Parts: sequence; C-alpha cells; structure tokens
Amino acid sequence: MSGHWWSQPFAPEGSAAAEGIVKQLGRPALDPLTVLVREAAQNSWDARLPDGPVEFGIDVRVLGDDVGAWRSLLLPGPVAESALDLDVALRADAAVLVVSDRNTRGLGGPLRAGKRASDGTIPDFVQFLRNVGEPSDHQFGGGTYGFGKGIFYRLSRVGAILVDTNTAAGGPTGRRLMGAALGHSWYREDRRFTGRHWWGQVATDDVPDPLLNRDADAVADALGLPGFADGRTGTDIVILVANLGLAGPEPDSRERTPAEAATFITSSVLWNLWPKMVPDEHHSRMRFAVGVDGSSVPVPAPDTIDDLAPFVEALRDVRAGRGVAYARTVPPKHAGSFAMALGAADGGSRRLSVTAARPFEGPSHHVARMRVAELVVDYMPGPSHPDSRLSYGAVFKASEDADELFAQSEPPTHDDWISKGLSGSARGVVLGARTFVNKQLDEKLGLGPQAGGSGGQGLGELSVMLAGIVPARLDTAHKAGGSARGGRSGSDAGLGSSSGGGTSGATRSQRGGKARLTGAPSLRIHQGYPYLVAQVKVPADSQTRIVTADVEVVVEGGGRENEPPLGAALPQVMQWQSANGDVIQGRSIQVPPGEESEWYVYSTYLPDAVVRFRVSQVASSAG
Repeated sequence: MSGHWWSQPFAPEGSAAAEGIVKQLGRPALDPLTVLVREAAQNSWDARLPDGPVEFGIDVRVLGDDVGAWRSLLLPGPVAESALDLDVALRADAAVLVVSDRNTRGLGGPLRAGKRASDGTIPDFVQFLRNVGEPSDHQFGGGTYGFGKGIFYRLSRVGAILVDTNTAAGGPTGRRLMGAALGHSWYREDRRFTGRHWWGQVATDDVPDPLLNRDADAVADALGLPGFADGRTGTDIVILVANLGLAGPEPDSRERTPAEAATFITSSVLWNLWPKMVPDEHHSRMRFAVGVDGSSVPVPAPDTIDDLAPFVEALRDVRAGRGVAYARTVPPKHAGSFAMALGAADGGSRRLSVTAARPFEGPSHHVARMRVAELVVDYMPGPSHPDSRLSYGAVFKASEDADELFAQSEPPTHDDWISKGLSGSARGVVLGARTFVNKQLDEKLGLGPQAGGSGGQGLGELSVMLAGIVPARLDTAHKAGGSARGGRSGSDAGLGSSSGGGTSGATRSQRGGKARLTGAPSLRIHQGYPYLVAQVKVPADSQTRIVTADVEVVVEGGGRENEPPLGAALPQVMQWQSANGDVIQGRSIQVPPGEESEWYVYSTYLPDAVVRFRVSQVASSAG
C-alpha cells in the first residue's frame, strides 16, 4: 500500500497554524545545518538505549536517476492552493538529507495524539509528528520543548519531511513510515486549512496514519532509504529538496555543493558534539558518520585535533572530579564544575572538515558550556592567554541539581544561557555561573588579584608524564618562535637554539662531528601542560660520546641571564628521548658508537621568557 497527502483543516475550536510552528525556532544566528546537527543529535541522544553507543549519521544525496521513484510515490502533492509544489521541486538535481540514528528506541508510543501512552512508553511519535510544544519527557535531556524540530522543515525548500522508524516496542505498529509538511495557512473556497500536511494512509475517520510494517518496508526500499532489514531500532528523517546553504558568508554566495555541505556538517559535528565522542565512565558515547552520494566523509576523534584537544582534556578533568566546583551558599549549593587546559596558539588545524564550522576566529580562548547531557551549548569567550604562544580550552558543566535551571535560560535552539526574563534561583544560578567562570579564567591566567603560583606539576611528575610521548609525532609541531629576542616579558617571548661545546680525548679522525640542534625548538602541549622540545642530531662516530643539553633564558641583546629576578623560575632540562622511544632522565645521554642518531630533548616551559637550547659533546672516558 502506498500513501497520499492529507491537508489539515482548522477545527471549529481552533488549531495551530503551520507558520507558528516554524517561527517557534526563531532566526538562529547559527548556520541552519549546524542547528540541524545540534537538534537531531539531541533527539537521538535522548532516545538512546541503555547498551551500546548511539550511531548517528547524516547523508547528503542527489536524487539523480532515482527521482522517478520519489515522484511516483510522493505525487500528486497537496492541492495547488496549499503552495506545497512538490511536482516542480522533485527533480533529478534536487538534494535530500537523510538523518539517521540507530541503537535508539525509535519513535514509539500511540499513533494518534488523543490516546494516552501506556505505562513506561514515551509518546515520541506524536510528539515529533503531530504535537507542538510539549515539555520534555527526558531527565537531563538535551532538549526542553519540541520547537527545535522546526529546523527539519525549514531546511526543506518545500517544508516537507519523511520519517521512517523502527521502535523498540515492536509489535504490529512498531515499524512506521509517514510524511509531514509545513507550509502556510490557506483557503479552499470558504474552508480554512492550517498549512499542515501529512503523507500516509488515511483512515476511515479521515485521519492520516503512518504506513506500517511491510508497507513501510516497501516504500523505504523503493526510495533507497537505509531501512531496518537488520532488525535494529532507530529513526531515519528525510528532508525533501534540501537547502544546503551558502558556500560563503556573503548573501550573494553560491549554494554549497553536496560535498561542501557534507564537509560543513562534519565540522559542525566536531564542534558541537565532540563531548559525545569521548566515552564517559559508563562507556556511553555516540558514533558519527557523514556521507555524500555514497562516499563517506571521515569524522576524526576530537582528541586528535589540536583545536579540540584542550577542550577534551578539560572535560575529562570535570568528569573525574578534578574541576573547580561552582559552589553557592543557597540551593543548589553545587551548580557546576570548571576545568581548563592549554594548547598552542598556532596549533589550529587547517582541514576544512575542522575549520568549516569553527565557531570562533583565531586561537582558542573559550569555555565550552554544557548541561548534564554534555551537548555543547556555546563557546563563551574569555581573555586571551597572556602568552601569545598559548591558547586554552575550558569546560563548564552544569550539575544535576542545577541542570533544569540552566535549561530554563536556553532559547529553542539551546545555544545560549540567557538570564533576561528569569527570576529566583534560575536567574541567580545563570548569572552566578558567568561570574564564576570569569573568575576562574582570571585566576588560571594570572589576571586576578589572587593569582599566584603556577598551579602546575613538579618537575619529576612532569618528566614522568612526558615519558610516553612518541617522538614521531613531533614532526607536526607548529613552531612557537624563531630567533631568541626580548626578555622576561610580553609577547616577544620566543624560542631560540644554539649548538656548541668542547672536545676531549679523541682525535678528529676518530670523531664524525659534533651533536647539533636542528631547526627551531617547539612549544608542545601534553595533557594540558606546556613544555619545550628541541631536535638533536648526533653524527656517526666510532667512539662513545656524552651529549649534554642546557637551556637558558636570553636577555636583551642576546646574552644569557646570569641573575634571574627574585623568585623567578629557571628553565630546566628534564629528559632525552630517542627516535625509537627510549627515555633517559636528566641533562646528559651516553651515545654508543654507530650511525647517526636522532634525539629529542625536553625542558620546562617559562611563560614570560625567551629561552635558548645549547648542546655539547665530549668523548666518553669509558669509550
């Protein structure tokens, strides 16, 4: 059985017009594709099953040769007065977006809005496809009210979607497929219609219902939808004749190609959903996939991306209880937690899959704010790091006791915490959170009145932590400075290098040359802590040699600082590491006879100084 379109007339007692439903979303500042990613992922996460990861994907397709099947099943559309012109829109070059999730419970519950859901059943189907503005049934869910579903219709040039779902409840109505559309209210003669339309099978009481079971399977197969032949549960939402947005910020920019849209969606997933890619203590997580016309666009792990790694580290600290608590004297007395981690200022990725939807320009100096569901609300900007070589990423996460108060402050798109219009505890919590976060940033950046002490780790602890770093990764290091200039202050802080040293014992014919520094030293960040690393080449030689590294602060004019200011820290060499991963603690290494070898020397980082490495080499008396 195939379906057909049904248009809703206004009931005598009144009905919701289609225009009002779409307008509930407002006019978000975010790109519509980003809003789609955020809203759809929230729905999927709220519908997750208790075991295994949620699988979430968005596929960008061009109808092409399949357009005949789509036209055969979905035409004729609603009558001409409805202005829902599917006949013109369904063309071979039209794009559709297929938003899918698996390992979720699907859109279950009653098929009709007037029927009460049985105990333990959430009426997802009617909340998504029929009703408007119902409160959330999900404790600590990402969404609050269902207005955000308007983005699915808004992204369609004809305001139409198809919903294909397989519910965890199963049974004779467990497999469902239905279409819906939002246009504008209209008249047919003297009768007024709401502008809402549904595609399905119309029952004898003139109410549209979804296609079920084998009928749903047949339509999904004919349209090339993912379907549920494997028996898994979940939902596919198809946005018909999708508007992919503009390729540039200018209003007259050309529309994105499907490939560009898929790249932008991938970037939106990374920046908005990265916390769900980091397994928590219960191993809960989401897996993401983005496709375009049968090809996949890789979604990299966030901790492998320099832009996101500090945020990931900060979230892990918050989860582990290592964050700073947002404590209050009145309930809720614990309203959230904050943590921050450092990154390199010039460490940003240049891949389009990362940068296309990046929510801010320049080095990160932002706080990712989130509720218990760990879906990013926004990136609150803070002061830039005083050291121009460093960036930072921070996380503020609401507590379970305060989650609902923060939810009350969010607009329908859940992309801000707005105190205006709030009162009582909600207003106090939201305003206080901003003050708390700003205070933490000032203290950790050394800008506040109580800032003092580095709050870092001891040299031995840091050295042990760095011992596991693979030297081969250092070839991607972004240079943190060039020539040694400036002094113990300001933005001129940089890195320099120098080779030198004496000789002893052996003749020149027995030596292959001196150890030397190669390239500029690099500023690196590991687990939120900065350090310096320089690469050293030790030439081939027939003798055993001792190679020693020193690091010193450079003063104005290029000389060495012999008398540091009172209380000022001095840089210290922590360890050496071979290209094979062997770690030797201390300033010196003993290199046996053999071919040329490559080493890395690590030192502590000083935030307000220019430093210079030196290496020296002597023949070992044991050689």
